[in-house]
Amino acid sequence: MTRAIRVISLFTMCAVIAACGPSAATPPPTATAPAPTVPPTVVVATPTLPPPTALPSVTTPPDATVTPATTPEGKPTPVPRITLSEVAPSESTPGVIRISGKAQVFEAMLVVELHGPQDEIIAKGYARASIGAPEWGDFSVDLFYTPPASPTRAILQAYEPSPKDGSPNSLVTAPVMLVPAPELARWQPFDNATFGFSVRYPTDWHLNQGSIMPAPPAATKLSTYQAQTPGQLPAEKDAEVWITVSDVPSLAEMENLARMGYRQATVVVGGHPGVRYTAPQPVFGVYDVVYTLSGRREYRIQLSANTHQYDATFNLILATFSTREQ
Repeated sequence: MTRAIRVISLFTMCAVIAACGPSAATPPPTATAPAPTVPPTVVVATPTLPPPTALPSVTTPPDATVTPATTPEGKPTPVPRITLSEVAPSESTPGVIRISGKAQVFEAMLVVELHGPQDEIIAKGYARASIGAPEWGDFSVDLFYTPPASPTRAILQAYEPSPKDGSPNSLVTAPVMLVPAPELARWQPFDNATFGFSVRYPTDWHLNQGSIMPAPPAATKLSTYQAQTPGQLPAEKDAEVWITVSDVPSLAEMENLARMGYRQATVVVGGHPGVRYTAPQPVFGVYDVVYTLSGRREYRIQLSANTHQYDATFNLILATFSTREQ
């Protein structure tokens, strides 16, 4: 506004100065007669003013918006394809863990491993789901392991092996407390070098590789009694464990046991997959039997007893059983 006033004043002064200058309308006086004096007419020029200059508008900047720091997006967490519903070591029967759950894995195959306090592998094996990916299948397996002498914390791992290199995919874990079996330190070891297996049995049991069928060393009998005569029958309170080796799987026998109503379970014995058939009630004959494969051989381990008294002993015998590839 001050600038506009100054411009207007400047133009007004210029107009006044121009009017006060010599005018062509005023003639010079003559010598003969004085001309009447005409008062000069003052013409005030009205300057044409430029349009007022608009003052620059002050633009108020908007409030600064604080942009939060961008958090880098991590890789999405893969959805586990294995869930564990049961990881149960038996308090009454050391040496075996029941592992159950669901899996959505390639070819329905997953690995189960039992790791000790130093991350050492105590036992390892495979479990098979009822159906493979993309469907979810149920699985259940009894993993046998050599129990420690004192209570020991361990970690159960289950995972899908990579088809490329076998590395763990969809790894899940569960803590377990291993039930001890200190009596194993006093058990007798037995090694069958011919058929590549070893096992332990109670000190008050007897090892017999004599006149039995099939001929030794393809068959080994562990019993609570010592036969005094060939063909001697066991007493009602006695028990026998038979270990036989064959190059032919006992498929027909397994089918027959299934038809007879034997309970079936998937097992891992000595690191090898197997199947177990158990009669509804103890019976002297085929009461409880495990079939497992190692290399080209089938190992058949059978308990014969009329009482549940030897169930835990049989599980410990299975827990100490191991084979060597031939």
